[in-house]
Amino acid sequence: MIDIRELRYFVQVVRAGSFSRASMELNVAQPALSRQMQKLEEELGTALLLRHGRGVRPTAAGTLLLERAESILGHLRQLPDHIRDASEAMVGHVVLGLPPAAGLLIAPEIVSRFRARWPHATLHLKEGVSSSLEEWLLGRRLDIAVLHNPTMLPGLNLHTVINENMVVAGPGKGGPRDELGTIRWREIAETPLILPSLPHSNRRFIEQEAARRGVRLTLVQEVDSVAMTKVLVKRGFGSTILTYAAVAAEVASGEIDARRIDRPPLISTIAIGTTQDAMMAPLAREVFELLRDVISSLVASGTWVGAQWVETLARR
Repeated sequence: MIDIRELRYFVQVVRAGSFSRASMELNVAQPALSRQMQKLEEELGTALLLRHGRGVRPTAAGTLLLERAESILGHLRQLPDHIRDASEAMVGHVVLGLPPAAGLLIAPEIVSRFRARWPHATLHLKEGVSSSLEEWLLGRRLDIAVLHNPTMLPGLNLHTVINENMVVAGPGKGGPRDELGTIRWREIAETPLILPSLPHSNRRFIEQEAARRGVRLTLVQEVDSVAMTKVLVKRGFGSTILTYAAVAAEVASGEIDARRIDRPPLISTIAIGTTQDAMMAPLAREVFELLRDVISSLVASGTWVGAQWVETLARR
């Protein structure tokens, strides 16, 4: 393999006409420069330079290499501008669906990065519960969506990125806690719960997992809004089951008390959902990668509290 640095040194030696002058212009010791040229000649299996009393001149092979090397180095110099121009020229429109709680974490970062990277393209954010987002994806009303505990549906590609422990969130008990307590399933059966109505993905997931454990939930109120549910929990109308990230701020302030579901834990997944048709558009593919990077950075920084980064891809 020929090193780009070797080509750059070779071009400078030929242009300078001597090793000593090229050494000064490149700020490289002359013996080191000479060794690089010898290595290049060995790699190509031919002499490239003719040494004479006044310096060096290229052989026939060296003249050919000089033409090619100058062309290659010229392309490399122009590459950043080409990439920058291509990025700025990226146009189009992408519709991204986000669930309420996760959307509050994702939206500011992805909008910031999107605008900086593609100033001539547009990003439309739509909020909805995962069951609605799945429907909108399949109906071509969304290009990409972030989904909680999605259902495997024909035509839907799911790229799972996060696992999260779910908690039972109840009214605050007078101050924030340093560590989460735990709650077992038999205690959950006796807890008055405020949950979203079916076919909300969280309600479906919680009901299925409770049934697997032989637990009958005590439902006292159906509410489809996370924000409204948290208000009712704070006022003491019942408890709810959410991911820890959804209530981390209220737990930190002492407004809500959260207990991690234990023995066994209840693990929620988050996936990026797409359709094959949507991913045919170059901008949509770029936004998919950007969204993946944003979520990964939120997990790595601890901003997405309690999340664990995983990656699996499923297609139907």
